Amino acid sequence: MRRFVFVVHPLVPVARVLSGAPTLKPRLLLGGRPRLPDDVGIYCRVGFGDVEGVVAGVPMLPHELLADQELALRCMERAVQEAAPAQFVGLGSVLAAIASRGAALEALCGLPVTTGNAATAWAACHVARRVAREEGHRVVAVLGARGGVGRVVAELLGEELEVREDPETLEGVRLVVGCHTSGGVLPPERVSAGTTLVDVALPRTLSGPTPPGVRVLAGESVRLPPGWRRNGWGVLFHIVAGYGLNSVYACLLEPLFALATGRRVAFAQGRRVDVAAVRAFGAAAEAAGFLPEIRRLR
Repeated sequence: MRRFVFVVHPLVPVARVLSGAPTLKPRLLLGGRPRLPDDVGIYCRVGFGDVEGVVAGVPMLPHELLADQELALRCMERAVQEAAPAQFVGLGSVLAAIASRGAALEALCGLPVTTGNAATAWAACHVARRVAREEGHRVVAVLGARGGVGRVVAELLGEELEVREDPETLEGVRLVVGCHTSGGVLPPERVSAGTTLVDVALPRTLSGPTPPGVRVLAGESVRLPPGWRRNGWGVLFHIVAGYGLNSVYACLLEPLFALATGRRVAFAQGRRVDVAAVRAFGAAAEAAGFLPEIRRLR
């Protein structure tokens, strides 16, 4: 059985508290401050085909990860050790954007580390193309087009649509893809009714409440095909830390398909995301029955 470890972190304080149950860390369950890296632990196990995944958690919130990247790196290293033996490492959320974007952890643990950005770009493009076809859009604005995900999203969508990269105004644009790493870059008043925002930013692209008549879609939600496995804690993980029982974040699949396809290097690492890697990941995921879904965000 080939195995990967996927390292994640809580997005909000209540999620950190809940993480104390599967990791058997009473201090977290009681709302105490994490003792790091000792409170790193295993959340659940998932699998597909002959590949098994161990989801390990670093109990640091987004702002804590950004503020102390050296500690975050030590915690990620501990997570890989907790899940050993593994042949590939995947990173989720803010963990993919710190500590040299996977490169520093790869140097420490001696395993290939992939950030999930190729999978995210594939999913966002898939959703945006579907919306464009169904709603008849020919123009798409890509916010965060200077970043790794945004750059490759703009390039791929540009094969079919007119792409406006980080436009000063969204006048006349009814399809927007939000790829900013930092999020919170788009004031709601700039978005007109009838606009669809495909969002992969964290925090979300809009800096305030969603305006009336604006549809915000998850850009990285993937529907699970038959054959997906998870243990009991895996069911809870899908519900609490994902989009529901039958969906998963695209980035979780990146180390899975790296192993499934015999890949020896990351699909994505560092600042650049390669178009060929996005295509390779997408081909493997779609062949196995994993497809992005239209999922509206509240």
